[in-house]
Amino acid sequence: MTTTAVRPPTRRDPLLYGTRALLGLFGAVKLFGTAYFLFFATAEQGGDPEGLADWSVGIWSTLLAVAYLVAAARLGRDRRVLPALAAVILVDLVFSVVKLTVYDEPEAVGFMAVSLVIMALLAAIAHRNR
Repeated sequence: MTTTAVRPPTRRDPLLYGTRALLGLFGAVKLFGTAYFLFFATAEQGGDPEGLADWSVGIWSTLLAVAYLVAAARLGRDRRVLPALAAVILVDLVFSVVKLTVYDEPEAVGFMAVSLVIMALLAAIAHRNR
């Protein structure tokens, strides 16, 4: 007689998987955009950072993008991700306000909207887990 391990049935969670997918996509878009505007775009295209302030904003954006990618991988596996990700989203909203007001980039409004959608999804996940 052989013994085989029986795995308990896993429950598919569309809210969790959808949130993780959105986090990963958002982080990837943010990382790609940051790299493009820091290293490849011309000044006419909005790139060509000059000085410490521009590079600081680029590093800030890179850190936010990496945080979203890490959160996409860790969400649902580590309880500490939800509060940390909520803080990241608040920092990202401040970042978008800087991009909108200082750099006069109306595209920041779209990023704010996605951040707020992610925040709502995280609230739904937290509410369900209580």
